[in-house]
Amino acid sequence: MRPIARASTMVLAGLLATAARAENPKATTPARRTLTVEDAVLVALAANPRLAAARDRLRAAHEMSTSTARRMLPAARVHDDLQRYDSPFVVTFPTTPGAAPGDGFRLRNQTINTFVASIDQPLLGLLRLDRERRAGDEANAAVAAEVATMEADLRLAVETYFLRTFEAQAMEKIANTSADELDAEATVARARLAAGVINPADLLRIQVAAANSRQQALQAHSEGEVTRYRLFATLGLEMRRGEGGGVVLVEPNSLLAVAQAPLPATAALLSSAHQGRTELAQRLHLSEAAGWQARARWLSLLPDINFEAAYLRSDGQIFTPKNSAFVGLKADWAVWEWGASEHLRRSAEAQAAGAARDAEAAERQIESEVATSLAEGDAARGAVAAADQAIAGAEEAFRVTQAGVKAGAATTTDLLESQSALTQARLNLTRARYELALARVGLARASGL
Repeated sequence: MRPIARASTMVLAGLLATAARAENPKATTPARRTLTVEDAVLVALAANPRLAAARDRLRAAHEMSTSTARRMLPAARVHDDLQRYDSPFVVTFPTTPGAAPGDGFRLRNQTINTFVASIDQPLLGLLRLDRERRAGDEANAAVAAEVATMEADLRLAVETYFLRTFEAQAMEKIANTSADELDAEATVARARLAAGVINPADLLRIQVAAANSRQQALQAHSEGEVTRYRLFATLGLEMRRGEGGGVVLVEPNSLLAVAQAPLPATAALLSSAHQGRTELAQRLHLSEAAGWQARARWLSLLPDINFEAAYLRSDGQIFTPKNSAFVGLKADWAVWEWGASEHLRRSAEAQAAGAARDAEAAERQIESEVATSLAEGDAARGAVAAADQAIAGAEEAFRVTQAGVKAGAATTTDLLESQSALTQARLNLTRARYELALARVGLARASGL
């Protein structure tokens, strides 16, 4: 099993065991493997591989930012150079013209060694390094905002899968209820057929309607299972290993209840989106990072001036002192490089301008998402109110039609139409309730709440 999947399973097992102990403190093994939407969010945040990768990138960005900051401090270096020549270097001087040379004078031994310990501190380069440090800090903050964005998206996905799963289950239940009602009517119709009150076609029409309802129930069940599997895949549970087979999902009543609460004012939602949306924060941090990097490129056109101090130890060379030390300044300036640094500066400025426009585009997109979520929420709230009013009338119409059929005042067609209207009203109410919850979840995401 992969490490992330193993971690997800361990986290889920811990949450399930905790839930079981809360229900039955004396139990040694989990009696019920229930999973709430809150627990599922915790599992996803703890073990999602993409989120784990983003957190790794955040650690990498933090280390990079720290490295840039520490390059502003003095650097200590040591260097040792050991050389072995084929022979010592000896200079000989003849005593008289034509005479043999004397013993000579040794200038260098056959083996020499040079050791250097130095310290250098950037001076003028501190200005550039400070801008690079600030750019690194902003880039680090941008990655942190990216992690927060992925966490929010993951939470939204889990909550959406939960709501869709239970919406499908509710649809399945309504379809089965409709099928049971039609089966009951079919039983009555058989008796009436035996009595010669109706013809066989009426019974067949009721049976076909019941079969259609069963088919709708199967379709809703399939949709619910598909959404459930997607939820488990998001949580890192592998169905082929049977890891999700014994997990019972708990209906997210908290999300359904929150959907009924009144909405904040539009101005408050927009203000919350500007302050709380991590996507916008990420773009703003990237824009700031690009701006600081452009300033650093400007300063890179200046010469590098460093303070230096060093100690030298030399062995094997006669005219070089064994021990020496110095302090001084070192200047390095690329006066001609075919404009390479200048083009890098222009590139950094263009990237800064592009990052600023990306931030502006993200701000507009967020405002659009808030407006869209508000409109969807208003539509869903209106649908709930309309469905609440329609269902009472549909139930009464079905009851009256049933009585009329028994009394011979209504036909099978009237019965099927009233029953279909009742089923549709039930479906509309259920769908509207869950769509309202989904819209509220989407609005919370869009406004950064």
